[in-house]
Amino acid sequence: MLFIELKKKRLFIFLIFIFFISSCGIRERLKEKPVVTYVEKPPELLMQDAQRFMQKKNYSEAARTFEEIDKQHPYSKVAKKSKILAAYAYYLNKNYDDSVFAIDRFISLHPADKSMPYALYLKGLCYFEKINSVALDQSPSRKTKKIFEELVKKFPNSIYTKDAKKKIIVANDQLAAKEMDVGRYYQQKNKHLAAIERFKIVINDYNTTAQTPEALYRLTESYLSLGIITEAQKTTAVLSYNFKKSNWYKLSYDLYRKYGYKKNGKKG
Repeated sequence: MLFIELKKKRLFIFLIFIFFISSCGIRERLKEKPVVTYVEKPPELLMQDAQRFMQKKNYSEAARTFEEIDKQHPYSKVAKKSKILAAYAYYLNKNYDDSVFAIDRFISLHPADKSMPYALYLKGLCYFEKINSVALDQSPSRKTKKIFEELVKKFPNSIYTKDAKKKIIVANDQLAAKEMDVGRYYQQKNKHLAAIERFKIVINDYNTTAQTPEALYRLTESYLSLGIITEAQKTTAVLSYNFKKSNWYKLSYDLYRKYGYKKNGKKG
């Protein structure tokens, strides 16, 4: 009888232990996955919350709250404003892809809105901030140029136009530098025809950039390497006319005198 009682007590203690372990596991799982309660607020209060997050530089939470305004109150007076503010908050948080997504949504829903110049400017800034080394892909430079050119064309009197033009210059110089980088690579591989095509792009499409004098000099190099003397003479003449004080002109002139004159049967 005493043995049976002891077995019952042990079984009871074991069941209590199992229950305790199970309860702990349930509590831990509840901690890992908290229940999120959806709370609806008036749009004005959500706007105040978002602005407080902005002041505290908590841009990710600010963006989420701005977007919450549009989700909860899509037809409210502040819903349209909240879309562009969400894009701005994403931009400040360096979430450029999310910012562009928010801007594109705003543009598709409000194509004639008075905030359109700012929306295009902010979109251009997102791509501008992603411009990186010349050795890398230049899609951000091309998109920067495209968006800012659209802004300048559609809204020439906008307060953002002046800065947009400056950033177009930077994007063009970056794109020209990329062409130069590829062209020099082809030169090193003695692929002068391919190099010439790259340098011509700089001359034809980006002739207002700082890369133009070097592009003309590199053309002289490649033409002389291929024995195309008349074209080397032309590029040297263009350098003389437009960039006579440039070191690239001096290099081109010296190169032409050394190789071009000789091949023409003239004295150097």
